[in-house]
Amino acid sequence: MQELFGFEAPLPFHIFRYGPPTVLKEQHWHSFYEIGYCYEGSGAFHIGERTLEVAAGDILLFPPYEPHIGVSGENGSFGFYFLYFGEEILPEDNRQLLLTFRQTVLRKESDIARNCPGFPDLETFFRSLMQEYESKRSSYEALLRSKMLELCVRLHRLEETYYSKENWNGMLRSLSKIKPALEFVEKHYAEPIDLHDLASVLSLSESRARHLFKECVGKGFKEYLAFVRIQQAKRMLSQGDLSVTDIYMACGYSSSAPFYRTFQQLVGLSPLQFRNRSFS
Repeated sequence: MQELFGFEAPLPFHIFRYGPPTVLKEQHWHSFYEIGYCYEGSGAFHIGERTLEVAAGDILLFPPYEPHIGVSGENGSFGFYFLYFGEEILPEDNRQLLLTFRQTVLRKESDIARNCPGFPDLETFFRSLMQEYESKRSSYEALLRSKMLELCVRLHRLEETYYSKENWNGMLRSLSKIKPALEFVEKHYAEPIDLHDLASVLSLSESRARHLFKECVGKGFKEYLAFVRIQQAKRMLSQGDLSVTDIYMACGYSSSAPFYRTFQQLVGLSPLQFRNRSFS
């Protein structure tokens, strides 16, 4: 599935500063991991149906495919460092650290400082990442990979403190099991796939596949598939001149009614309204 954002080869990494607007917009998602560090102000992040109040010193961890959007408080001051990265930035035998990102969580900088003595304050750390990324001096990729490994280790150690060892290991096993299902949806979302296909990919019964998917992803399979299809439709509506009919058929819908209904529910606009706003 294509996206509006892509990494600069060969490093699956991007960092920038951004202030969420005061007006709430529709939620979006990424197929990569995301970290947001709030260095000033306050506001909120809407993650699916949840809302998290966020203030300076908070850090947000987003897994792939989790819908979210930020909105600043009334004073308009809400400053963030946002960091995008793919799992390839970590050595393969260290990617279990990504269990930390199994769902969107908010953590406090004070908790990290208490749990990780000797680690620099987060604003200094993210500023150094951004300077290294923008300067692109010799061997900058190696240094960024090293810093990202350290950051993920620190976050992983903090996350371990919230769970028993048994629960933590169980979540690690579940994450490993569900990954083929997410990859299957990403590759076949335009086809008429259903829970039976998902169960086959996972070598599980449909009942167990349904439960595992909900447990790991936080939403049911049908809900998740609809979200992936509509996100792809949004990309196509905003980037080209294909007809709405061509778009919904390319996104796995065989007729217009369910496409229009789902698009309106998830985006809050009709497909044509969304296209017109994208080009205005």
